[in-house]
Amino acid sequence: LGLLGGGGSILTVPILIYALGMGEKSAIATSLLVVGVTSAVAAIQHARAGNVRWKTALIFGAAGMAGAFGGGYVAKFIPASILLILFAVIMFATAAAMWRGRKGDAAGTAAPGEKKAELPVEKIVVEGLIVGLVTGMVGAGGGFLVVPALALLGGLSMREAIGTSLVVIAMKSFAGFAGYVSHVPVNYELAMIVTASAVVGSFGGAFFASRVNQDSLRRGFAGFVIAMAFYLLYKQLPASVIDAVFGSTWPFWAGGVAIGGFVLLFLFGTNKLLGVSTGYMDACNAVKDTSARKSWRLPFIVGIIGGGALSVYLAGDAAHGFAMGMFDQLISASVAVKAVVFTLGGVLVGFGARLAGGCTSGHGIVGVSMLAPSSLVATGAFMASGFLVTNIIFRVLIG
Repeated sequence: LGLLGGGGSILTVPILIYALGMGEKSAIATSLLVVGVTSAVAAIQHARAGNVRWKTALIFGAAGMAGAFGGGYVAKFIPASILLILFAVIMFATAAAMWRGRKGDAAGTAAPGEKKAELPVEKIVVEGLIVGLVTGMVGAGGGFLVVPALALLGGLSMREAIGTSLVVIAMKSFAGFAGYVSHVPVNYELAMIVTASAVVGSFGGAFFASRVNQDSLRRGFAGFVIAMAFYLLYKQLPASVIDAVFGSTWPFWAGGVAIGGFVLLFLFGTNKLLGVSTGYMDACNAVKDTSARKSWRLPFIVGIIGGGALSVYLAGDAAHGFAMGMFDQLISASVAVKAVVFTLGGVLVGFGARLAGGCTSGHGIVGVSMLAPSSLVATGAFMASGFLVTNIIFRVLIG
């Protein structure tokens, strides 16, 4: 919490419920107390470092408390699972925006001797109401949304956004605890132990916050949000949904939407063009080239392999081994023969992709969307060759 300015309630509530066996409402009330005290203590460290915009914090906090009250009232009419799934979606969008950053990421900082300009009150109130409304609906402390709102919309630097958000979170947490304590039992002894431990951790987080590179801090925040979002989805999605996603065949157009959507999200989040063949090239070069070992494409390639293996496992197809359906009619069912065929096929595909200056994903998705002439030609060749070879295999050779 001290390092990132958020995440306290997302971590505390699951720990209290799943690790300590506390009831849901009692866990929420206890979490509000823990996060409120921890945020207040962490805010002191940031205030000493000059990272708190007090006027912004107090106005934003007051507006956020009002918005949270309205959001909490509306949440009574929305199923909890829907709220948490909505929160996970918001977290993904927030993480993408935080990863990409904004032009002039040091906005909100001032030159030596220059007085920092305060944000317009109307803008602070509107943003506080909106963030409070959303966080009140989903029942979290708000750091995930307060920090991005202050950094991306409010124009504060990342360190100022973190310090200011801690004050806002403390205000909303104490107000929420006051509302819960009248009708929910609270184990104050346990709350004090957890709070004391969290305070100690917040000192360490606040200490390192001023010593971490701003870009690293922003992207670390984004990665943290993504991890928590996946955890929320994992806990909320019923087994029937998982089975429907991985246990049945998707329509052909769903794969195109998923791949194209990911490419666009990747471009928005990192400002990089996505391609697969270059990643395999980097993997080959990494044997001797130390700079290639730092390529972001290496974990991307590992993710492709791991994602495929996970998909097979979740679909329950792991027992099928190397069954290839109609393809088994053409070649031997031996795993060794299949390995040789696919190895040679992979070499040919890799050679063709590098000869063309890109693979089907690089040319067919990114290049075509940019109307690059070379990509239009390459993609046409890819598709024509694919149609031809497929028909030769399944219509001529197999019959």
